[in-house]
Amino acid sequence: MKNRFKIYIFAALSAAFALVSCSNSIEGFETSDRMLSLTTFNAKMTDDLAFKGKRFQKMRAVFAENSSEILCIQDLYGNKVLDEVRKMLKNDYGYDYALYAKTSNEDEDLEYTAAQTIPASCTMEDVAPIMSCVMTNCSDYDAACIVQNCWQSFLELSGECRNCMLGNGVEAIANGNYQEILATCMQDTRIPAKKLEYEFSGNSGVLLASKLPMSNKTPIKLRSFGRMRTAVAATVTKDAIGKIQIICTGLSPLSEAEYDGFGESWEDEQMTQIGQILAVPVSEDVVQRIILGDFDGNLAAGNIREHNPAPVALLEENGWYDPYFDVEPKEELDCTVCPDNPFVPDEMQESVPDHIFFLEKKGYEFLSERIFLNEFTDFNMEHQTKTSYSVSDHYGITAVMSVESK
Repeated sequence: MKNRFKIYIFAALSAAFALVSCSNSIEGFETSDRMLSLTTFNAKMTDDLAFKGKRFQKMRAVFAENSSEILCIQDLYGNKVLDEVRKMLKNDYGYDYALYAKTSNEDEDLEYTAAQTIPASCTMEDVAPIMSCVMTNCSDYDAACIVQNCWQSFLELSGECRNCMLGNGVEAIANGNYQEILATCMQDTRIPAKKLEYEFSGNSGVLLASKLPMSNKTPIKLRSFGRMRTAVAATVTKDAIGKIQIICTGLSPLSEAEYDGFGESWEDEQMTQIGQILAVPVSEDVVQRIILGDFDGNLAAGNIREHNPAPVALLEENGWYDPYFDVEPKEELDCTVCPDNPFVPDEMQESVPDHIFFLEKKGYEFLSERIFLNEFTDFNMEHQTKTSYSVSDHYGITAVMSVESK
């Protein structure tokens, strides 16, 4: 847990906030028109984690812990799941406004891969000595003959050509496939352009919910491979603060799966997505901008070690501030992906991929803490076993921004 210093700061600020026209409470703290509260949570509502159905039912209890005015949820894959969560938030928790990017593999504006031509592995110049050797010495394409008389010619080929010619072994040549192998290795490979298709039928899984009316709603498709990634932006207004732009997103995570997207790697894709988010247009009368969601990494702070820092570092380089990481060097900082979560392996490093960034720091006070430390038990009566699980392999982050008292 965070040290007592931060808890005292939280309590002291809440007492100060309570003096000004308080209307409701958040996480046990009073709020007012001079404050804005936000929560981000990666619900991981996919089959990647066990107990998907049970976890979905438990979300109702989890969201009962939260009273933030703005809620950004990631990994709600499927329009049905998104609609059910949106309905639950509206009926049970007062989130009358919601926004998500309606994406589908049938969308006409999905990007296409570039057509490619992969040059032949071998040229006529490469294979001429081998053809001459085999035809002169081994008319019956006997494997032993080829090895005895022409092996040196194979060894002198370029690595790519040699690998192609011998990909199925000398026995393939001896079995009468010589001409076929030659034709394959000397032919260009043409890969036509094709429209990218995404998992979950192209749904993106990001939901921005608000208790305040939203305007200037902007869904943005992020360049992504495998699963569609989006950002959704909207403007909300509080009279004592002004207009605030909110951007809710979830980046592509780094993966051990082979990358075949638009960039050079998963890391490159993440940086491209940050660039797209930073380019989201904003009106001149907006006084504060906020980006929140899952950024798949963190800088080092307190006891938390660095983990895939590049996306977060790029935001900080552009002036964005995360109050959760505003800690003393030796202060203990709570992880949001933690080995004590039943879904996280014990050997995994503690990390904080979930963030709430503010562009303007001057003139505001900030408060931030970890939430949704839920854990449940599943009882299997047939096998007489019990299994611990959580709603997600992430916990959440809540932040409160208040106009400084003058």
